[in-house]
Amino acid sequence: MSEESITELKKKIFGDILASDDIGGAMRRWRMFFNVSQVDLAKFMNISSSVLSEYENDPKKSPGARFIKRYVESLIEIDMSRGGKILDLLASGYSTLEFGREILKLKDFLEPFPAEKLVEAINVEVLVGGDRLEDLELYGYTVLDSVAAILSMSGSVYYKIFGRSTERALIFTNVSTGRSPLVAVRVYPLKPRMVVLHGPKSIDQLAVKIAEKEHIILGISRLRFEQDLLISLEKIDEIYG
Repeated sequence: MSEESITELKKKIFGDILASDDIGGAMRRWRMFFNVSQVDLAKFMNISSSVLSEYENDPKKSPGARFIKRYVESLIEIDMSRGGKILDLLASGYSTLEFGREILKLKDFLEPFPAEKLVEAINVEVLVGGDRLEDLELYGYTVLDSVAAILSMSGSVYYKIFGRSTERALIFTNVSTGRSPLVAVRVYPLKPRMVVLHGPKSIDQLAVKIAEKEHIILGISRLRFEQDLLISLEKIDEIYG
């Protein structure tokens, strides 16, 4: 990646944090996206982890612009020392800034692709509708942060997540039990053909019942980290995009 591209990403991440109503939360979200622990980042920045924790979690402890700039630069330098995988992912088109904090990535395809390929790519355990999976073809997918979506996603944003077609999979990250994402899907008239949950160890039975009632294929991605999921989706993009 060119130095110019890295500089541009630094500016975008810095601007996203600085413009946030919850600066500490935005810092934490980016740190987690880069898969850097609080301890490792504090060590890299040569500060105590307790100071970093206060900035990320205490609204009364607001860091200045200089600290935020150093915070962002440190995340990027750590990623570069690891091979630059997250930077490559950001440069390839992934951007929380393009859609807002609810929609992490939205991808449409001109031609359909088998849903089974998505299941394979992101290691999905199908819980509901497995008998329909073989015949299902999708025209896209949308990745959403479930917490941000449930807290702040309006009806207009919900409709945006379907891109060009409802024949798509909605993939929710940061999921605890799956109840809230499925309730949200139940409330709105547009329905996806498939819902994938990333993060939960077990699923709320209400989520299962809603998926059955709405005839939605429901599954859990067993990939460990959010960025692993996003990187794995690139396989679909490369073949069908």
